[in-house]
Amino acid sequence: MATITAHQIALWIHYFISGGFLINALWLLIRVARGTYLKLPYNQLDKTLAYLFIVNLYLQLLFGLILSTNLSIFGYDYQSASGTVASVSKRLWPIEHIVLMLFALFIANLGLIFSNKSTLAHEKHQKIFIYYSIAILLIATSLASIYLF
Repeated sequence: MATITAHQIALWIHYFISGGFLINALWLLIRVARGTYLKLPYNQLDKTLAYLFIVNLYLQLLFGLILSTNLSIFGYDYQSASGTVASVSKRLWPIEHIVLMLFALFIANLGLIFSNKSTLAHEKHQKIFIYYSIAILLIATSLASIYLF
């Protein structure tokens, strides 16, 4: 029977939160795109999805930081993973990923703030759509740089 380590638990929680984020992000983008183009009202579900998007990003940040810092005392350092020493892009990826995720979180927060300050439903949908799309593109760029290249 294999033992489960703290690293594996944190990694699976991070994956679970990321999966929830993906579902939430797709649902939110579809709703705000429809709201923007069809001039639909901005209702409580839209607001809840927008807040869940931000909460999900904060949870991912928390578990990502736990994975990249605290678990190194147990010997789980990303730099010591096999095969990464030879590739500079893989060695620098954790830094790039954290920076891009922080920018994505910052931009998504700006979108939520600007959306909350808007009075028209169309403007709320539009601001959420623009800012959250930029945040999602930053996240996708960060993940593509390690998984595709």
